[in-house]
Amino acid sequence: MKRIALAGIVAAFVAASAQAADAPSAAASDWRDVDPQNLVLLDTRYGQVAIELAPEFAPINAARFKALVRAHFYDGKSFYRVIDGFVAQGGIGEGTAATKDHPKDDATNTQWPQLKAEFDRPIGNDVIFTPLGSPDLFAPEVGHVDGFPVGRDAKESRMWIVHCPGTLAFARDDKPDTASTEFYIVIGEAPRRLDRNLSAFGRVISGLQYIQKLERGDPDVDSGVIHDAAKQDPILRVQIAADLPAVAQPHFQVMRTESPAFAAKKEEKRNITSTFFFRKPPAILDICLMPAPVKRSGP
Repeated sequence: MKRIALAGIVAAFVAASAQAADAPSAAASDWRDVDPQNLVLLDTRYGQVAIELAPEFAPINAARFKALVRAHFYDGKSFYRVIDGFVAQGGIGEGTAATKDHPKDDATNTQWPQLKAEFDRPIGNDVIFTPLGSPDLFAPEVGHVDGFPVGRDAKESRMWIVHCPGTLAFARDDKPDTASTEFYIVIGEAPRRLDRNLSAFGRVISGLQYIQKLERGDPDVDSGVIHDAAKQDPILRVQIAADLPAVAQPHFQVMRTESPAFAAKKEEKRNITSTFFFRKPPAILDICLMPAPVKRSGP
């Protein structure tokens, strides 16, 4: 009976998710193209991960990440801290996220000094914020901007990218302006307490399942650092899509989160109609359970 019940719950969740991500119901105008200049392709041994950057939220940090990628800084590095339900952190290794100046990289002879923190940004007219329509435990209001999950505080006139699964950010030391090269990708729901405490500047739009496959560290031992290099999953290669030949560039589209199609998806997921549920769940939608649908074409 337990196995049957679990299967029913999974089936209902999948059905709701499928409704929210159903591409054919949306018109061509409901989608936007991902700029190849902001599309990062990260190769793991399990498959390729596509990440869209959001420089409008953290321009300094996003520019640094792109510079590191173009310097091939991450190629051959590894994911050395991976905590189940939390984050997967990659780069040089523990103790290097916030050094004043890293030793010169052998491949590029380049130094990467500490960055100014960009934990949030002003609420402005340059972006369209679409409210989720449900309350949130961590922000006065949550919603989407160009497909990115966002929190905002109208009283402070500030907004920020939320730490949902797939969010990309820079790691840092205890002081705010101490990020340099080390990055992390959220792989669970726990990191919402990190909102507005680290500089988030992107999200995984394809291939998060490959990040979920990474070898885990023990969260009770050195904060999840995997000291055995043989057990660390390598970062094979990281590239900017725009730097590839046109015929080799993948093409991604994200559903416009201010579109009527996305509004319909939210309502479908907010109001579950599956006959499986004996007691209908409340019509409340969590920001991290409403990712913007993505579709891919090309290689």
